[in-house]
Amino acid sequence: MTKTACFVVSLGLLIGLPCLARAQEGQTPLTAADKARLERQQQVLSEPDIVWAHPDLRYRELGTEAYRSGSKQRALGMLLEASRYGDKPSQAMIAAMYWNGDGVDVDRPRAYAWMDLAADRGYRDLIVQRELYWSRLNDAEREEALKIGQEVYAEYSDEQGRRRLALQLGRGGRRITGSHAGYVGNGMASGAYSSLMTLDRASGAHLDLDANRFNLQDLYGSTLWNADQYLSLKDRQWQLKGPLQGNVEVGPLQAVRPSASETQPPA
Repeated sequence: MTKTACFVVSLGLLIGLPCLARAQEGQTPLTAADKARLERQQQVLSEPDIVWAHPDLRYRELGTEAYRSGSKQRALGMLLEASRYGDKPSQAMIAAMYWNGDGVDVDRPRAYAWMDLAADRGYRDLIVQRELYWSRLNDAEREEALKIGQEVYAEYSDEQGRRRLALQLGRGGRRITGSHAGYVGNGMASGAYSSLMTLDRASGAHLDLDANRFNLQDLYGSTLWNADQYLSLKDRQWQLKGPLQGNVEVGPLQAVRPSASETQPPA
């Protein structure tokens, strides 16, 4: 599966979005040790087996793949599914599609409602985008946006997303390697050939030098399988370098045109 490139292209839909590679306001700067740990967790989260067990990442990836292939309706459906699990990048991408009329009819009040939801974990860059959208709505559109927002939050609120994640991640966590009683163990796992293979340090098993290698604690510790800890990880990851699975680079603020043909994402 393609990850980073698809996500960069899709978030290129956003207009006037400053660079994401900076700390969010009100957050404690990350130490070198924090950054190293987050980089390691980022690598773990790029493994297909782990992505598939996290529905927010799974459906975001399917959505960005569909978007890149030109299947805009499928992309929207997958991003909506990712949004059910509180995935903020997916919600921002939905907002951009509605704002630009990309695969859907232009609907700026709906775009604002989705960007408002995307910004509600306090990511400064998405807050800036939300306020930019609001500034470009007229009074009637603002009134409509508030109504639509109630509908969007009723289905996709963060609290509902957290509960859905807790259920799905709980199932994934029960796949812990090494013990049916929940003990993780001190072994290693290899990510060769896009699937994880457990390797016991004491067994002398051969390790493919081209494979990603992880401590079992990195793969099956509670950070990835407890919903609250996982959401906190996503917040810290955004603080470090932008959304999980990729950075975003966009150009200067551009005028928004009503014609869908003139508002396509950059190649």
